[in-house]
Amino acid sequence: MPRAPVYALIEAANRRHLVTPDTHLCKTTVYRFLHRRGLMSQVMATSVDRRKFEAEFPNDMWQSDVMHGIHVPYEGKLRKTYLIAFIDDHSRLIPYGAFFFSEGVQCYLEALEQAILTRGLPRKLYVDNGSAFRSHHLELVTASLGIALIHATPYTPQGKGKVERFFRTVRSSFLSTAPTSSLTDLNDAFRTWLQDNYHQRKHSGTGETPFARFTTRIECLRKAPDNITDHFRTCARRRVGKDRSVALNGRLYEAPVALIGQQVELFYHPQNPENIEAVFQQTTYGFLRPIDLLVNSRVKRDSGKLF
Repeated sequence: MPRAPVYALIEAANRRHLVTPDTHLCKTTVYRFLHRRGLMSQVMATSVDRRKFEAEFPNDMWQSDVMHGIHVPYEGKLRKTYLIAFIDDHSRLIPYGAFFFSEGVQCYLEALEQAILTRGLPRKLYVDNGSAFRSHHLELVTASLGIALIHATPYTPQGKGKVERFFRTVRSSFLSTAPTSSLTDLNDAFRTWLQDNYHQRKHSGTGETPFARFTTRIECLRKAPDNITDHFRTCARRRVGKDRSVALNGRLYEAPVALIGQQVELFYHPQNPENIEAVFQQTTYGFLRPIDLLVNSRVKRDSGKLF
């Protein structure tokens, strides 16, 4: 297994009982063992066709990732922050970046929506393989907006070199003097640093400032749709019961007669769960109403109409 990473070798050794059950193989120890015996050279000698690349136009491709940030106080405790950022591959401009208390999919989608509102729609989104990037919700959002979602090859961070390089700049140029009083102060300072420092400084890779290079071909940009928030709704699949009821988040809603027995898609915002749109076979059936048992007891039954 000359190309396997060290952790995979350890797993294989344990699985094949090549070490005694009470022996713990540390990754750094195994690495030093292989390096001293010249076995790592086999991996280093393996040639991989990696080439530098750059998108031709602004918003052709965004790279995105999450960086572990500093700790700030929140509700009497210190909490770790995470920087969610997007970088335009052509210009190195940051469409949006902010610190959050979580790197989960909801925070990531919030950051993506703000990036699109700020700088327009990208044609491709190049991300890692973390749980947020592999979520079904992100796949639905990017598909509905016409964005190609591309995942990097596992264990090859070289493809995301631009966003990783930006994170190194953040650590060396911003975090060393960043305020630690609150998350709001941290994000305010980061936004100012982006606008006044990073976006206005000539980038060594392009020879231009990120802002100037991004705005040179501004005619290539696609603006965000007017109903952008609808594209970020959560989708849940439910089957409509024989009594026209469908359950979501502990509440019962009433569906049209035509959907009885069908598995439908329910689109809604978690912060506004009462506005639920029912979609079946890419056709909308409008917004569902919460079931009112008292009203239903007095309503004449509808046997043939859709609503």
